[in-house]
Amino acid sequence: MKNTEICFSIGSGMKYSIDKELKSLSIYSGSLVGRLYPMINIGYRLNKCRSDKYVSVRRLSTPGYNGETIPSLIIEPKECGKDLPCIVFFHGGGLLMSASDAHYQVAKRYAREANCKVIMPDYRLLPKFPYPVALEDCYNTYLWVLQNFESLGINKDRIVFAGDSAGGHIAAALIVMLKDRNQPIPRGAMLIYPALDKRMITESMKYTDTPIFDSKCYKLFWSMYLKDQNADEAKYASVAELDHLEFFPDTYVEVAEFDCLHDEGIAFAEKLISSGVSAEYHNVDGTFHGFEAASKSSILDRCIKRRIHWIKRVLRTENVLG
Repeated sequence: MKNTEICFSIGSGMKYSIDKELKSLSIYSGSLVGRLYPMINIGYRLNKCRSDKYVSVRRLSTPGYNGETIPSLIIEPKECGKDLPCIVFFHGGGLLMSASDAHYQVAKRYAREANCKVIMPDYRLLPKFPYPVALEDCYNTYLWVLQNFESLGINKDRIVFAGDSAGGHIAAALIVMLKDRNQPIPRGAMLIYPALDKRMITESMKYTDTPIFDSKCYKLFWSMYLKDQNADEAKYASVAELDHLEFFPDTYVEVAEFDCLHDEGIAFAEKLISSGVSAEYHNVDGTFHGFEAASKSSILDRCIKRRIHWIKRVLRTENVLG
Protein backbone atom coordinates (compact mmCIF):
# COMPACT_ATOMS: atom_id res chain seq x y z
CA MET A 1 0.00 0.00 0.00
CA LYS A 2 1.26 3.48 -0.85
CA ASN A 3 2.11 5.62 2.13
CA THR A 4 -0.35 8.21 0.86
CA GLU A 5 -3.28 5.88 1.39
CA ILE A 6 -5.24 4.30 4.20
CA CYS A 7 -7.37 1.20 4.06
CA PHE A 8 -10.92 2.17 4.99
CA SER A 9 -13.53 -0.47 5.81
CA ILE A 10 -17.21 0.31 6.14
CA GLY A 11 -20.69 -1.10 5.69
CA SER A 12 -20.45 -4.46 3.96
CA GLY A 13 -16.74 -4.72 4.69
CA MET A 14 -15.58 -3.57 1.27
CA LYS A 15 -12.18 -1.92 1.45
CA TYR A 16 -11.17 1.21 -0.40
CA SER A 17 -7.67 2.63 -0.73
CA ILE A 18 -8.55 6.17 0.25
CA ASP A 19 -5.91 8.87 0.39
CA LYS A 20 -4.90 9.68 3.96
CA GLU A 21 -5.73 13.38 3.42
CA LEU A 22 -9.39 12.39 3.23
CA LYS A 23 -9.40 10.34 6.43
CA SER A 24 -11.40 12.91 8.43
CA LEU A 25 -14.12 13.01 5.75
CA SER A 26 -14.31 9.25 5.31
CA ILE A 27 -16.14 8.75 8.62
CA TYR A 28 -19.32 10.23 7.15
CA SER A 29 -21.54 7.64 5.50
CA GLY A 30 -24.07 8.46 2.82
CA SER A 31 -26.95 7.29 5.02
CA LEU A 32 -25.80 9.61 7.83
CA VAL A 33 -25.64 12.61 5.51
CA GLY A 34 -29.05 11.69 4.11
CA ARG A 35 -30.64 11.62 7.56
CA LEU A 36 -29.01 14.79 8.83
CA TYR A 37 -29.35 17.07 5.81
CA PRO A 38 -31.92 19.41 7.44
CA MET A 39 -29.48 20.15 10.27
CA ILE A 40 -26.58 20.36 7.84
CA ASN A 41 -28.51 22.97 5.89
CA ILE A 42 -28.98 25.08 9.00
CA GLY A 43 -25.24 25.16 9.47
CA TYR A 44 -24.62 25.93 5.80
CA ARG A 45 -27.11 28.79 5.86
CA LEU A 46 -25.42 30.32 8.89
CA ASN A 47 -22.00 30.17 7.25
CA LYS A 48 -22.22 33.05 4.78
CA CYS A 49 -19.86 33.61 1.88
CA ARG A 50 -17.95 36.80 2.69
CA SER A 51 -15.48 39.07 0.98
CA ASP A 52 -11.82 38.59 1.82
CA LYS A 53 -8.53 40.23 0.83
CA TYR A 54 -8.64 38.62 -2.61
CA VAL A 55 -12.30 38.74 -3.69
CA SER A 56 -15.45 40.75 -3.15
CA VAL A 57 -18.81 39.07 -2.59
CA ARG A 58 -22.15 40.65 -3.46
CA ARG A 59 -25.66 39.33 -2.92
CA LEU A 60 -28.59 40.05 -5.16
CA SER A 61 -31.90 38.63 -6.35
CA THR A 62 -32.15 36.99 -9.76
CA PRO A 63 -35.10 35.55 -11.70
CA GLY A 64 -36.24 32.02 -10.96
CA TYR A 65 -38.97 29.67 -12.14
CA ASN A 66 -42.55 30.86 -12.72
CA GLY A 67 -41.81 34.52 -11.99
CA GLU A 68 -40.23 33.90 -8.59
CA THR A 69 -36.84 35.28 -7.55
CA ILE A 70 -33.92 33.48 -5.93
CA PRO A 71 -30.82 34.74 -4.09
CA SER A 72 -27.55 34.68 -6.00
CA LEU A 73 -23.93 35.54 -5.25
CA ILE A 74 -21.42 37.39 -7.38
CA ILE A 75 -17.82 36.68 -6.44
CA GLU A 76 -15.20 38.79 -8.20
CA PRO A 77 -11.51 39.63 -7.84
CA LYS A 78 -10.75 42.76 -5.84
CA GLU A 79 -10.39 45.87 -8.00
CA CYS A 80 -11.35 43.94 -11.11
CA GLY A 81 -12.01 45.63 -14.40
CA LYS A 82 -14.98 45.32 -16.71
CA ASP A 83 -15.57 42.78 -19.46
CA LEU A 84 -14.32 39.85 -17.36
CA PRO A 85 -15.01 36.20 -18.16
CA CYS A 86 -17.69 34.57 -16.04
CA ILE A 87 -18.25 31.19 -14.43
CA VAL A 88 -21.85 30.37 -13.59
CA PHE A 89 -21.33 27.92 -10.72
CA PHE A 90 -24.07 25.48 -9.70
CA HIS A 91 -23.28 23.98 -6.31
CA GLY A 92 -23.80 20.32 -5.45
CA GLY A 93 -25.53 18.71 -2.49
CA GLY A 94 -28.02 16.31 -4.07
CA LEU A 95 -30.42 19.22 -4.73
CA LEU A 96 -31.15 18.78 -1.01
CA MET A 97 -28.45 20.94 0.53
CA SER A 98 -27.39 24.54 0.22
CA ALA A 99 -23.93 25.64 -0.83
CA SER A 100 -21.27 24.80 1.74
CA ASP A 101 -18.14 26.63 2.80
CA ALA A 102 -16.21 24.22 0.56
CA HIS A 103 -18.21 25.45 -2.43
CA TYR A 104 -17.48 29.05 -1.52
CA GLN A 105 -13.77 28.35 -1.19
CA VAL A 106 -13.65 26.67 -4.59
CA ALA A 107 -15.64 29.50 -6.18
CA LYS A 108 -13.29 32.08 -4.69
CA ARG A 109 -10.29 30.27 -6.13
CA TYR A 110 -11.93 30.22 -9.56
CA ALA A 111 -12.53 33.98 -9.33
CA ARG A 112 -9.05 34.76 -8.06
CA GLU A 113 -6.94 32.41 -10.14
CA ALA A 114 -8.90 32.51 -13.41
CA ASN A 115 -9.48 36.29 -13.04
CA CYS A 116 -13.19 36.00 -13.65
CA LYS A 117 -16.51 36.71 -12.03
CA VAL A 118 -18.37 33.79 -10.48
CA ILE A 119 -22.15 33.81 -10.20
CA MET A 120 -23.75 31.26 -7.88
CA PRO A 121 -27.54 30.88 -8.08
CA ASP A 122 -29.08 29.71 -4.80
CA TYR A 123 -31.65 27.52 -6.54
CA ARG A 124 -34.58 26.04 -4.65
CA LEU A 125 -34.16 22.61 -3.10
CA LEU A 126 -35.72 19.21 -2.61
CA PRO A 127 -37.94 17.88 -1.23
CA LYS A 128 -40.20 20.92 -1.51
CA PHE A 129 -39.16 21.76 -5.05
CA PRO A 130 -38.77 18.69 -7.29
CA TYR A 131 -37.92 18.59 -11.01
CA PRO A 132 -37.75 20.95 -12.88
CA VAL A 133 -37.64 23.84 -10.36
CA ALA A 134 -33.87 23.92 -9.70
CA LEU A 135 -33.13 23.66 -13.43
CA GLU A 136 -35.57 26.39 -14.34
CA ASP A 137 -34.29 28.63 -11.52
CA CYS A 138 -30.77 28.35 -12.92
CA TYR A 139 -31.94 28.72 -16.52
CA ASN A 140 -33.69 32.00 -15.73
CA THR A 141 -30.72 33.33 -13.77
CA TYR A 142 -28.40 32.50 -16.68
CA LEU A 143 -30.63 34.40 -19.12
CA TRP A 144 -30.58 37.31 -16.68
CA VAL A 145 -26.78 37.25 -16.73
CA LEU A 146 -26.80 37.43 -20.53
CA GLN A 147 -29.29 40.30 -20.48
CA ASN A 148 -27.35 42.29 -17.87
CA PHE A 149 -23.78 41.52 -18.89
CA GLU A 150 -22.78 45.17 -19.28
CA SER A 151 -23.89 46.26 -15.81
CA LEU A 152 -22.36 43.10 -14.35
CA GLY A 153 -19.02 43.79 -16.05
CA ILE A 154 -19.11 40.42 -17.82
CA ASN A 155 -18.10 39.39 -21.32
CA LYS A 156 -21.16 37.42 -22.40
CA ASP A 157 -19.12 35.54 -25.00
CA ARG A 158 -16.72 34.16 -22.38
CA ILE A 159 -18.93 32.20 -19.99
CA VAL A 160 -18.38 28.72 -18.58
CA PHE A 161 -20.78 26.57 -16.59
CA ALA A 162 -19.33 24.71 -13.61
CA GLY A 163 -20.96 22.33 -11.17
CA ASP A 164 -20.20 19.45 -8.83
CA SER A 165 -22.47 16.45 -8.33
CA ALA A 166 -26.05 17.74 -8.60
CA GLY A 167 -24.54 21.01 -9.80
CA GLY A 168 -22.87 19.08 -12.62
CA HIS A 169 -26.28 17.63 -13.42
CA ILE A 170 -27.68 21.16 -13.65
CA ALA A 171 -24.82 22.39 -15.83
CA ALA A 172 -25.20 19.56 -18.35
CA ALA A 173 -29.01 19.68 -18.37
CA LEU A 174 -29.05 23.43 -18.96
CA ILE A 175 -26.92 23.07 -22.08
CA VAL A 176 -29.54 20.74 -23.54
CA MET A 177 -32.32 23.09 -22.45
CA LEU A 178 -30.56 26.08 -24.00
CA LYS A 179 -30.13 24.21 -27.28
CA ASP A 180 -33.82 23.27 -27.37
CA ARG A 181 -34.91 26.84 -26.58
CA ASN A 182 -32.53 28.49 -29.06
CA GLN A 183 -30.61 30.37 -26.39
CA PRO A 184 -26.84 31.00 -26.30
CA ILE A 185 -24.77 28.08 -25.06
CA PRO A 186 -21.76 28.91 -22.86
CA ARG A 187 -18.18 28.43 -24.05
CA GLY A 188 -17.58 25.43 -21.83
CA ALA A 189 -18.91 23.09 -19.15
CA MET A 190 -16.89 21.84 -16.19
CA LEU A 191 -18.57 18.82 -14.58
CA ILE A 192 -17.17 17.53 -11.28
CA TYR A 193 -18.41 14.02 -10.38
CA PRO A 194 -21.70 14.87 -12.13
CA ALA A 195 -25.06 13.10 -11.72
CA LEU A 196 -26.19 12.32 -15.25
CA ASP A 197 -28.04 9.02 -15.58
CA LYS A 198 -31.25 8.04 -13.81
CA ARG A 199 -30.97 4.45 -15.10
CA MET A 200 -28.16 3.68 -12.62
CA ILE A 201 -26.81 0.91 -14.87
CA THR A 202 -23.03 1.35 -14.66
CA GLU A 203 -20.59 -0.97 -12.93
CA SER A 204 -19.68 1.66 -10.32
CA MET A 205 -23.19 1.44 -8.89
CA LYS A 206 -21.63 -1.40 -6.87
CA TYR A 207 -20.46 1.30 -4.44
CA THR A 208 -23.26 0.97 -1.90
CA ASP A 209 -21.21 1.96 1.15
CA THR A 210 -18.73 4.65 0.14
CA PRO A 211 -18.30 7.76 2.30
CA ILE A 212 -20.50 10.85 1.86
CA PHE A 213 -22.54 9.42 -1.02
CA ASP A 214 -23.32 6.01 -2.51
CA SER A 215 -25.70 4.31 -4.92
CA LYS A 216 -28.36 3.96 -2.22
CA CYS A 217 -28.32 7.73 -1.81
CA TYR A 218 -28.40 8.13 -5.57
CA LYS A 219 -31.55 6.02 -5.86
CA LEU A 220 -33.20 8.18 -3.20
CA PHE A 221 -32.11 11.30 -5.07
CA TRP A 222 -33.86 10.22 -8.25
CA SER A 223 -37.05 9.20 -6.46
CA MET A 224 -37.25 12.57 -4.67
CA TYR A 225 -36.23 14.58 -7.71
CA LEU A 226 -38.67 13.07 -10.21
CA LYS A 227 -41.41 12.44 -7.61
CA ASP A 228 -44.72 12.61 -9.52
CA GLN A 229 -43.05 13.21 -12.88
CA ASN A 230 -43.28 10.73 -15.70
CA ALA A 231 -39.61 9.76 -15.79
CA ASP A 232 -39.74 9.13 -19.55
CA GLU A 233 -40.94 12.69 -20.16
CA ALA A 234 -38.42 14.38 -17.88
CA LYS A 235 -36.02 14.98 -20.76
CA TYR A 236 -33.56 17.17 -18.89
CA ALA A 237 -33.29 14.91 -15.86
CA SER A 238 -30.99 12.30 -17.43
CA VAL A 239 -28.87 13.78 -20.20
CA ALA A 240 -26.70 10.65 -20.44
CA GLU A 241 -29.63 8.99 -22.22
CA LEU A 242 -29.63 11.48 -25.10
CA ASP A 243 -28.35 10.23 -28.45
CA HIS A 244 -27.13 13.51 -29.94
CA LEU A 245 -24.66 15.66 -27.99
CA GLU A 246 -22.66 17.28 -30.79
CA PHE A 247 -23.89 20.76 -29.74
CA PHE A 248 -22.08 20.60 -26.39
CA PRO A 249 -19.29 23.12 -25.85
CA ASP A 250 -15.79 22.21 -24.65
CA THR A 251 -16.31 19.97 -21.62
CA TYR A 252 -14.17 18.96 -18.66
CA VAL A 253 -15.26 15.97 -16.57
CA GLU A 254 -13.64 14.95 -13.30
CA VAL A 255 -14.60 11.82 -11.38
CA ALA A 256 -13.66 10.32 -8.02
CA GLU A 257 -12.24 6.80 -7.98
CA PHE A 258 -14.58 5.34 -5.33
CA ASP A 259 -17.85 6.95 -6.38
CA CYS A 260 -21.01 5.39 -7.72
CA LEU A 261 -21.06 8.20 -10.30
CA HIS A 262 -17.55 7.35 -11.53
CA ASP A 263 -18.50 5.32 -14.59
CA GLU A 264 -21.36 7.47 -15.82
CA GLY A 265 -19.11 10.54 -15.77
CA ILE A 266 -16.47 8.81 -17.88
CA ALA A 267 -19.11 7.32 -20.21
CA PHE A 268 -20.59 10.76 -20.75
CA ALA A 269 -17.21 12.29 -21.59
CA GLU A 270 -16.46 9.46 -24.02
CA LYS A 271 -19.86 9.93 -25.63
CA LEU A 272 -19.09 13.64 -26.10
CA ILE A 273 -15.74 12.81 -27.67
CA SER A 274 -17.33 10.29 -30.06
CA SER A 275 -19.81 13.05 -31.01
CA GLY A 276 -16.94 15.32 -32.05
CA VAL A 277 -16.99 17.51 -28.94
CA SER A 278 -13.71 18.69 -27.44
CA ALA A 279 -13.87 16.94 -24.08
CA GLU A 280 -11.50 15.53 -21.50
CA TYR A 281 -11.92 13.52 -18.33
CA HIS A 282 -9.82 12.87 -15.26
CA ASN A 283 -10.07 10.19 -12.60
CA VAL A 284 -8.83 11.34 -9.18
CA ASP A 285 -7.24 8.36 -7.46
CA GLY A 286 -7.90 7.62 -3.82
CA THR A 287 -10.96 9.85 -3.58
CA PHE A 288 -14.69 9.52 -3.08
CA HIS A 289 -17.69 11.67 -3.91
CA GLY A 290 -17.55 15.08 -2.28
CA PHE A 291 -13.79 15.13 -1.70
CA GLU A 292 -13.82 18.88 -2.39
CA ALA A 293 -14.90 19.26 1.23
CA ALA A 294 -11.23 18.61 2.10
CA SER A 295 -10.53 22.18 1.10
CA LYS A 296 -6.94 22.26 2.35
CA SER A 297 -5.85 18.97 0.79
CA SER A 298 -3.10 18.76 -1.79
CA ILE A 299 -5.46 16.53 -3.82
CA LEU A 300 -7.95 19.34 -4.27
CA ASP A 301 -5.18 21.86 -4.87
CA ARG A 302 -3.89 19.81 -7.81
CA CYS A 303 -7.42 19.43 -9.19
CA ILE A 304 -8.14 23.16 -8.92
CA LYS A 305 -4.93 24.03 -10.73
CA ARG A 306 -5.82 21.65 -13.56
CA ARG A 307 -9.34 23.08 -13.76
CA ILE A 308 -8.02 26.66 -13.81
CA HIS A 309 -5.70 25.74 -16.68
CA TRP A 310 -8.67 24.34 -18.60
CA ILE A 311 -10.85 27.39 -17.85
CA LYS A 312 -8.16 29.78 -19.07
CA ARG A 313 -7.67 27.78 -22.25
CA VAL A 314 -11.38 27.63 -23.03
CA LEU A 315 -11.91 31.32 -22.31
CA ARG A 316 -8.90 32.66 -24.21
CA THR A 317 -9.88 35.80 -26.09
CA GLU A 318 -8.69 34.41 -29.42
CA ASN A 319 -11.15 31.51 -29.05
CA VAL A 320 -14.16 33.82 -29.05
CA LEU A 321 -16.14 33.48 -32.24
CA GLY A 322 -17.30 36.49 -34.20
